[in-house]
Amino acid sequence: MKKWGLAFLTSLVMFLLAACADTAEPKTGTKEESKSELTLQEVYEKAIERQNTLESVSADMKMNQTLVFGSGEEKFEMGTKSNMKMDMIVDPLSMYMDGTMTMADPESGEDINVDMEMYMSDQGLFMQDSESKQWMKLPSEQFDMVMGQTASQANAAEQLEALKAFIDDFKFEQTDSEYVLTLSAASDKFKQYMLEQMQLNQMLGIPEADQQMIENMSFDKINYTININKENFDILSMDMVVNMGIGVEGEEISMAMDTNILFNNYNGVKNITVPQDVIDKAVEVEY
Repeated sequence: MKKWGLAFLTSLVMFLLAACADTAEPKTGTKEESKSELTLQEVYEKAIERQNTLESVSADMKMNQTLVFGSGEEKFEMGTKSNMKMDMIVDPLSMYMDGTMTMADPESGEDINVDMEMYMSDQGLFMQDSESKQWMKLPSEQFDMVMGQTASQANAAEQLEALKAFIDDFKFEQTDSEYVLTLSAASDKFKQYMLEQMQLNQMLGIPEADQQMIENMSFDKINYTININKENFDILSMDMVVNMGIGVEGEEISMAMDTNILFNNYNGVKNITVPQDVIDKAVEVEY
């Protein structure tokens, strides 16, 4: 899949499903006639086959994030909530996102809503400034880097190899209509996975300083829950909970993220076009 979120989701599912040949444990309330005897390997093959047929998808994404800087009297906390809708076409890779991000004003404590809108296609990456309503275009070299990262994450074999470290950390369950895959990743294992991904991305233009930042990370909690449709093997949803700490220039930053993605409208997105007035009015951002 040529989209960071869905690509990572697909590769994670491949890992989880291919890990062993056990059947899914029925959750409480699962009807006898609904129980599946498919093994992880069999579900793996069917899920991959389904992913390979997808031409487009839509998603509703919600994320709550809390950042804490410093400690004691110097402690400062900032929280944000994002609510986004996304349409994505696989080939050629194109995407449209629209939604809002809510954060608290550090002085008044009142919520501030920031509108977010973005197009990504072979014409470039365009984002609208919420306050000025001015469209901005990412520099071509930055856009190439984003596209390169997306392509690398779409490589299922590389993702599967990297995620082998989590083989002992998942559950495979089922309900009447879904397979439920739950992963709790150990801190050191997940950190190693992130380092490997950063090393790969560095070859695509990620600065070495960013890899150093990853090396200073600690992961306190990593949970994934993935729901797959029993009938057609569509990925229905993914929940991610990540609690982590980052050491930056002697200061500790802790971050807690809770993300929920609901997938829908499979193969229903037929066209994503960047409006001509967006292209004409966009100002290229300089870094």
